[in-house]
Amino acid sequence: MDKELLNNYKNTDYWFAVGKKAITLTIGQKNNDFDRLCERLGQTTGTFITAFNPQSQLLTKSENKSRNEQLVTRLEQMNEIHCFSGEGQDRDKQWPPEASFMVLGLKKKTAIDLAREYQQNALVWIEYQQAAVLIDV
Repeated sequence: MDKELLNNYKNTDYWFAVGKKAITLTIGQKNNDFDRLCERLGQTTGTFITAFNPQSQLLTKSENKSRNEQLVTRLEQMNEIHCFSGEGQDRDKQWPPEASFMVLGLKKKTAIDLAREYQQNALVWIEYQQAAVLIDV
């Protein structure tokens, strides 16, 4: 991944909704709300993932929606995970928001495999009481 694209990903807010509350992840920072959610649900890992805009190539709204529906179907087939809807949006608003999912309970390898399957450049990975990191896939 080139340096400019990496910086764009790091300059993005990754938020997801838990009921009426939004939890926002920032690369390189811990998140107490995420930790409390993990405690409540008995989980220790989370990945923020989307199927939008493969390889950072803009697709139409309908193409992106269809890709995310396929991803949801895949996630629904997995056991013992918790999935929350969210969105990734760069802070400079140079890129359209991407509908995304925070998935608790995936193994890191499974998360990376899903990101590769949906042709993503990277994913956000976070573990209980750790900072969110960007994983180049």
